Amino acid sequence: QIRSKIDWFELHGDIDFSGQRVRFPELLAALARGESAIRLEDGSLGLLPDEWAEQYAMIGQLGVIQDEHVRFAPAQVALLDALLASKTNVDVDERFEEIRGRLESFEGIAEAEQPEEFEGSLRTYQREGLGWLRFLEEFRFGGCLADDMGLGKTVQVIAALADRADGSRAASLVVVPRSLVFNWKEECERFCPSLKVLEYSGLDRAELRESFDQYNVILTTYGTLRRDILELKDYHFDYVVLDEAQTIKNAGSQIAKASRLLVAENRLALSGTPIENDLGDLWSIFEFLNPGMLGRSSLFRRFTSDGNNHRQLLTRGL
Repeated sequence: QIRSKIDWFELHGDIDFSGQRVRFPELLAALARGESAIRLEDGSLGLLPDEWAEQYAMIGQLGVIQDEHVRFAPAQVALLDALLASKTNVDVDERFEEIRGRLESFEGIAEAEQPEEFEGSLRTYQREGLGWLRFLEEFRFGGCLADDMGLGKTVQVIAALADRADGSRAASLVVVPRSLVFNWKEECERFCPSLKVLEYSGLDRAELRESFDQYNVILTTYGTLRRDILELKDYHFDYVVLDEAQTIKNAGSQIAKASRLLVAENRLALSGTPIENDLGDLWSIFEFLNPGMLGRSSLFRRFTSDGNNHRQLLTRGL
């Protein structure tokens, strides 16, 4: 059974051993330990066929095992559907069925018109990029905008933020290297002066946090994010945007861990050098964008350490 909650999906299931039932999380735990049998309530043993490890292990490695179920993030809907595609007795609820149907009927990304508040003229490929951003919003995917340097990634994001600055949404957080703060402020003022932008820095940051709701865009640096993450993680942002996202390429770094604690409706990463990142770097970026989509880092390394050239694989993927 798949049941929908506010921010996640739950996979429930029971295994029947001649009338003795075992909950799915117990089965996954036994398979993870490499056991060939599981202790049943009456004290007997239920044998675990060898093929079950292959069939079900991936579910446990990609989801989060709870006491009664396995939890999956919204961005894992297509993945969860694929994992269960060969099963004939799966019961899904209305919300999961709706999202699955929208994905199956999806016919492509449409070019979007720039918002009225935007002053300037987006080029064709930038309007296509804006349409892609709206697609991500609709399906609740995080995305990496990986245009080459100088092609206007900042402008596309400003247009997307302007389209959502109607006063009904929370502020968006844009995290940039210190050297790019002025550039972002200048671009916002130039292309969308109606956006209310707050530079979150300095010694009075505690007072600034109290005024977040009065702004559309909160502009800060990676250093400030790292220092203030315990406070920032309690705010629910509309967008979190990481510019120069290769900054979090080391998944074990403090800044990468801090970025994953942020709470937002939408997540976006900008990178002008995507081909220079290897697959491990991209795992860290996508763990921020779509938590759990690529599985745990150990699982990802196991499936990408077969000797293939990372640059070749990434080039094919892009």
